[in-house]
Amino acid sequence: MAHVITAICTREGDCVEVCPVDCIIPGPTADGEWNDLFFIDPDTCIDCGACVPVCPPEAIFPEEDVPEMYQEDIERNANFFSSGPSYWDYDLEKERATYKGKLK
Repeated sequence: MAHVITAICTREGDCVEVCPVDCIIPGPTADGEWNDLFFIDPDTCIDCGACVPVCPPEAIFPEEDVPEMYQEDIERNANFFSSGPSYWDYDLEKERATYKGKLK
């Protein structure tokens, strides 16, 4: 099991800074399909939970505890790495200052 970032995400990016295995990636700001969240690679996540307490909007849950209204985020999170942008070279400060392609 891995942790999942849900649609509650406001792209603060604090989770990226504490992840010991560097498996949290922002959706590219320029990509309208993926620019609303940060995503956790379910194949790399070690389920340590370090990201949970630093998430200001409390958007991160263990997969088995994702609230019912955010269940679709489990598959979307996995799809980011299997068929979406996956890992890419990004500037964290730039990405955390944006939401849906716009500055916050």
